[in-house]
Amino acid sequence: MDAPQFSPAPFRLLLQVKRRILRNRVNQLLDEAPLRVGVSAAFVVLIWVSLYYLFNRIFGVLARFQEQTAVAIPYVFHIFFVAMMVLLAFSTAVLCYGALFAREEPAFLLSSPTPPAHVVGMAYLESLFFASWSMVLLGLPLMLAIGHAEDLPWYFFVLFTLTFLAFVPIPGAIGLLAAWAVAMWMPRSARRVLGFSAAVVLAAGAIWWAQLWARPAEGDGSAWLNDFLSHLALLRSAAFPSTWASKAISLALQYQPQASVFYLYVTLAHALFLSWLAIGIVSGRLQTAYARARSGIGRAAGASRVGVSRFLTNVVFFYQPPQVRTLIHKDLKVFFRDPLQWSQLAIMFGLLALYLMYLPRFHGEGINHQMRILFAFLNYSAVTLIISTFTSRFVYPMVSMEGRHIWLVGLWPMSRTDVLWAKFHFSLAVTVFAALTVTVMSVRAIGVPPVLGAVLFLSTLSVCFGLCGLAVGLGARLPNYTERSAARVASGLGGTVNLIVSLSLVLVSLAMTGAMCLYCVRRGMDMGLPSAFHWDAVTISLTSLQFVLGLIVGILSMKLGVRHFNQAEF
Repeated sequence: MDAPQFSPAPFRLLLQVKRRILRNRVNQLLDEAPLRVGVSAAFVVLIWVSLYYLFNRIFGVLARFQEQTAVAIPYVFHIFFVAMMVLLAFSTAVLCYGALFAREEPAFLLSSPTPPAHVVGMAYLESLFFASWSMVLLGLPLMLAIGHAEDLPWYFFVLFTLTFLAFVPIPGAIGLLAAWAVAMWMPRSARRVLGFSAAVVLAAGAIWWAQLWARPAEGDGSAWLNDFLSHLALLRSAAFPSTWASKAISLALQYQPQASVFYLYVTLAHALFLSWLAIGIVSGRLQTAYARARSGIGRAAGASRVGVSRFLTNVVFFYQPPQVRTLIHKDLKVFFRDPLQWSQLAIMFGLLALYLMYLPRFHGEGINHQMRILFAFLNYSAVTLIISTFTSRFVYPMVSMEGRHIWLVGLWPMSRTDVLWAKFHFSLAVTVFAALTVTVMSVRAIGVPPVLGAVLFLSTLSVCFGLCGLAVGLGARLPNYTERSAARVASGLGGTVNLIVSLSLVLVSLAMTGAMCLYCVRRGMDMGLPSAFHWDAVTISLTSLQFVLGLIVGILSMKLGVRHFNQAEF
């Protein structure tokens, strides 16, 4: 008896349906919210241009040091592809789990004549498409900048693009297998296992990190660099996919297209094989995994998990009244019940953790006073921009996520004003803890003047207050109670307005801090000193103005939101 033959027609039909859905979604956005689409496109273009300018300046500086550049660039690509592999695997796992095991669509398709391999393959391609935008956002400016700086031939751009496209399915296949494994063997205890694993990793990382901080600084800057390169040497193993991709690009940079094509072929061959293997494994037991995953939905929460979350809420927010702590506990549970939200938060704080692990190795040795101030300003810029992204993505949707049950707010034993301020205190505590921790660590590692450290501390506190007030206040002024997805709420009209205003506040704060740093450096040069960073009329005025600006923006935004929230009928 011949083996059954499956026609590719079902897969082509699924592809056409997905393409039609995507086209209709784009047309709907253009019809209903053209301003939002235009603003989003403008921001994407602005980010691309900014990254291109930044990369172009970096490679322009590196071009002056040919020998150092030849050693540094391969490490840059290794680190880039390793970071992208981890992030893409994690994001693809979340998207694949949602597409295969958290929707009703797979059940409908599995009851049809559609082969399971086609269902898995379509979900896999869809997840790769949405998860690879980060590489596109970073890869295109990087490719254009390095090509312009090195005046490379046309085949470099072709090999660079093909290498990126060939690399994406490798972490995607890993993420697909991870999502299937969670559905198969951890449908009821996934959060518990992941939480325990995260706690173990955080504890081990904290111990290792504390040892790095306790290590005394070396007399020169070569010790930490040698230690850093020795750790990176482990990433250059021939068995790692990042090595194949970075080799392909590095050889193209060295005008060796034939050798670059070989590593491109190695990357592409492994990507195709791993994708075929992952789709085959997952499709073979897709029905069982889907049944196990769906059987865990709607179960009662365990007493231990409720007790742990309530204990953490009571410990962290001990200064709040019991009613406020109960509301914060509810928001915390809603947040962690959405895998898309906490997974994106994990990615964001994972990048922040990588930055914190690098700081103890820095110690600020081997750099002059002006460079210390420049590094401190760049660190402040990175922290404030990350906090702005955090509040726009996670804090702004908090009011809208009350959903169609918003009418229950009127039955709570607290006023509507107290409800909004409770959400504000919750978000402010999280953002202030994360931002001030990074700020204090960076100031200590770089060794900036005490006055500049105090300025950065107050500025960070002020920006956090203003951003949280904007997110909660505008979230109450421009809510969307009909949308169940926090991501869509954040990308809506109100979320776009909040993002623009938040970025404006951050840019104003950066402008004042940068002007203060530039003023003190120039005054120090006029006085024959490395810098003259101490309290005077200019620094006190700019610091006070910046601090008051954050307070005013936060308070006015909260008053605007409270007034609309109290007058709303629901």
